[in-house]
Amino acid sequence: MQNPDSNWVFQRYQEIRGRLPKLDLQGKFKLADGLSDLASNFDVFVFDSFGVLNVGDAPIDGAAVCLEYLRKEGKQVFVLTNAATTPIKDLTSKYAKLGFEFSASEIISSRQVLAANLSAYPSHWTWAITLADHHLPGELGVPFELINLRKREWRSCDGFILMSSRTIDDAVFAAIRDELHRHARPVLIGNPDLASPWESAFNIEPGEYAHRLTDQLGLEPIFFGKPYANAFDALFSRLPVEFNRKRAVMIGDTLHTDILGGAAAGMSTILVTGHGVLKSLDITDCIKASGICPDYVIPSI
Repeated sequence: MQNPDSNWVFQRYQEIRGRLPKLDLQGKFKLADGLSDLASNFDVFVFDSFGVLNVGDAPIDGAAVCLEYLRKEGKQVFVLTNAATTPIKDLTSKYAKLGFEFSASEIISSRQVLAANLSAYPSHWTWAITLADHHLPGELGVPFELINLRKREWRSCDGFILMSSRTIDDAVFAAIRDELHRHARPVLIGNPDLASPWESAFNIEPGEYAHRLTDQLGLEPIFFGKPYANAFDALFSRLPVEFNRKRAVMIGDTLHTDILGGAAAGMSTILVTGHGVLKSLDITDCIKASGICPDYVIPSI
């Protein structure tokens, strides 16, 4: 399925809710106009990217100004993103092109989180990876074959990594599924999102393909990124050990990744409703149905 709408994305997250971190977040949220109204409440502001800072390749109006304001107020800012397509070395320039000046130490991507955890697997393993040629995963430090239906080398790899969905279509997914049905192997997911908002549509992400593998084969892929603890462990490794996590706030556009993951990590949470996954839906209904309630709801940062 390509180009799903907001309702499909939300309902699909509901279908796989039992595979996400277990946390009951029933409650009441507070409304605010933007982050400037909440700046004094927090010391660290952690931003999702898609639907909060940008929609596809377009920055959201006012986002750069908001970040500048927070820095002037002495706040720390980070990006915690599930966008795993871009190589780690290119992340700062990616955000600079969007108008956001982040240092490398202020960016945590699910690609980085996955790379940091590959040492748990034998170093001689070769991995079959979904990526385009210009986004090669050399920084992962492992032997790899890109999944390409015109070649067969990837079929004999020791494990699979779904890093990007840009090279996955129905035929590629079917080939991956059939190969894993023939011979089950570890499957690592570099982006747990089901879909991401772009300018005119939603794009299916690796997380959706991973859950299809679970649905169809009973496999249990290993996810790196929000809402899972490994992403937030990477964030808090950059802050003092004694830091009060409630003084850090996760700002995102999805209940099932940003808000659930941030709350499970002990953070405060802010849901942005004007640009992302839930833009066209009734937010109160979504919160009630999911049992995932943020601390605050704002239309834009």
